[in-house]
Amino acid sequence: MQIELIEDPALIERLGKSTGDRTRDVLHLSDIYKVLMMQLQPKRFTGGPFDHEKVEAGLVFETMLERGLAEKFATMRPGELVSEEGVYMTPDGVNPTDACGEEYKCTWMSSRNKHGTTPYTDEYGMPNMKFLHWFIQMKGYAKWLGTDTFLLRVFHVNGDYEHPYKPQFLTHRVRFTEQEIEENWRVLMNVARGAKLLR
Repeated sequence: MQIELIEDPALIERLGKSTGDRTRDVLHLSDIYKVLMMQLQPKRFTGGPFDHEKVEAGLVFETMLERGLAEKFATMRPGELVSEEGVYMTPDGVNPTDACGEEYKCTWMSSRNKHGTTPYTDEYGMPNMKFLHWFIQMKGYAKWLGTDTFLLRVFHVNGDYEHPYKPQFLTHRVRFTEQEIEENWRVLMNVARGAKLLR
């Protein structure tokens, strides 16, 4: 038997691209919530090199998931949304069967559930700080998609980190109140103006 490693950077380049279009050189929602997260969790959000491999793995997961969801639920990418303030947003999907938005995550963070309901919330049902940015993002998209509901689909590469490590795929339905959505948007716009990202 012979075996050899085959390098295929062109394939990796294709796999590591989102299927959704994204306008460059404009203000994206992610630019704003990154500033907010750097203020809230500076140690986590302002250090370390950018991990291209993890981003590519996430995009590969997203692309595969998109196909399955399109076949089962007619889920599709809505394309870019632009707020009245000129903030661009690229939600992962809209699910017409369940009348909600879709958000996909691939993460090396643990799926360990400490509080009985979900790994993403604390004992009071509020977002855990390590997942807070996901909820900020979904609420921002929810405002401009005109929905209060998202399906959060998360692939935990190492599951709950219990030996032996096993990947885990979790789906949660997340419902926001109108007040949560509006409050979230006000905070984001204040952060954007404070950082001089918006006038």
